[in-house]
Amino acid sequence: MLSDQMKQVPSMAFRKPTVEDGPSIFDLVNRSKPLDVNSRYLYLLQCSHFANTCAVAESDGSVQAFISAYVLPDQPETLFVWQVAVDASVRGQGLAGRLLVHLLDRDHLSGIRFVEATVNPSNNASRNLFASLARKHNCDMTESMLFAAALFGPEAHEAEILLRVGPIQSIENQ
Repeated sequence: MLSDQMKQVPSMAFRKPTVEDGPSIFDLVNRSKPLDVNSRYLYLLQCSHFANTCAVAESDGSVQAFISAYVLPDQPETLFVWQVAVDASVRGQGLAGRLLVHLLDRDHLSGIRFVEATVNPSNNASRNLFASLARKHNCDMTESMLFAAALFGPEAHEAEILLRVGPIQSIENQ
């Protein structure tokens, strides 16, 4: 029997998103503060035009986590991770890392050697996700300023720091 303090870890299925997942992904991101919420239309585009570089984790037909990414047009060995959202009910179980590995393990992404993402200075969860990826693949993680806070205008938005993990030698069997 599980103690009252232990969570039952639901089984998760990892897969490409479909257009039908768009509304659930929008709702998940909307609940995942402080993530920036984009338009519903954008999530539909990610689930159609960018499905090959995005992934969802679902349990009992419900989207529990989402990762959106794309291959940089001028750097075909670099995958840029745009957003990672994990439902509060399943956080702290390594789900984001497993979903990222699932994505990187896809055959058509076998040439990826670098993973990039932007992270706000206060977003320790994302910073830890990418640091863990670097440790797992015994490679470096570098940081550089990509977008200063002033570029976002008068709204209160933190700077976006570019994290770059790599070179990743092999995703398989990691």
